[in-house]
Amino acid sequence: MKKILIVSNDLALLQTLDNQLTALGFTMDTMEAQEEMLNRIKAEKPNILLIDFILGDANAAAVCHQVTSDPDLHNLPVVVLSDLPGIDQLAARIGIFAVIKKPMRITELVENIIAALKEQQRSA
Repeated sequence: MKKILIVSNDLALLQTLDNQLTALGFTMDTMEAQEEMLNRIKAEKPNILLIDFILGDANAAAVCHQVTSDPDLHNLPVVVLSDLPGIDQLAARIGIFAVIKKPMRITELVENIIAALKEQQRSA
């Protein structure tokens, strides 16, 4: 089973995504933003990182950039959830696999997760 790590400070979003994606057969792990996110991501070894771009005090752009530029994580697809204008351009510059606009449709999210997993297999 493929493991998705969801990072968000929105507890309702974490719970909703955990329930919906678990029901579709994915293994889920959730975490709130914290200082040691990169270490936790490395330790968890998810197949996909799903990150809410609004993380309160944490800098999601910095975390995404660290993940996409880290040699140990270079094959980890990062999918960003956001409603910020202009996020697509930033995402393209730092190597984000996909941006899902909020409010999101679960079908769009699942389609992007499946595409990310296929791309990950081709890159391995």
